[in-house]
Amino acid sequence: MSSEETKKKFKLTKLDIMGIVLFVVFIPIIAINLTLVIKGLVNPDKVPMVFNHAPLIVISDSMTINKENGTGAFNKNDLIIIKKVDPSSLKEDDIMTYIASDGAIVTHRINNLVTDKDGNPAFEMIGDYTHAIDPYPITYDQVVGKYLFRLPNAGGIAMFLQKPVGIVVVLFIPVFIILGVDFLKKSKEQKSSESKNAELEAEIARLRALQEQSSEKTEDESVN
Repeated sequence: MSSEETKKKFKLTKLDIMGIVLFVVFIPIIAINLTLVIKGLVNPDKVPMVFNHAPLIVISDSMTINKENGTGAFNKNDLIIIKKVDPSSLKEDDIMTYIASDGAIVTHRINNLVTDKDGNPAFEMIGDYTHAIDPYPITYDQVVGKYLFRLPNAGGIAMFLQKPVGIVVVLFIPVFIILGVDFLKKSKEQKSSESKNAELEAEIARLRALQEQSSEKTEDESVN
């Protein structure tokens, strides 16, 4: 096989590149989603994390953004990302996620650095929208992580991906991508082949016509 043929054989088309890009994008999403789901099932009392980061779906209005006075950090149905940190590194005005005494996962702002009834370091938490101080100081062992950023209105998508039907859909997306790209490639190749065959048939017909004209001319010359 010549180098030219080798280049043609391994040349990537736009469809190949599109398929590779989509595949590379969805594989990490699938891996992360499955890891979070499995960790959540194994340790239901803990917030599942991947590489010390965790996505959380906002279901409360307590931190709703108010553009008029510049308060709030995220809205209901947003997807927020938190990072596991050393609780001692947290300071006033940081936003953090903690597990409340009733097991609820809460993400509020640190209003003040305080101590609990036993004199241990703790945090006084407040909701930006409600302006209500949380009832009990939050100790280091309750801290889950520090808020990093939000993905607006992505909570519904994240919730769907954690359901069985969502997991199945995401698992099959790469398969659909591969099959779709392969189908489009074969369809394109078939059209190209049909076009070349049509051109070849037209060329053969033209040559036959020329041959017939030449034969007729030769017969005419023989008769004369």
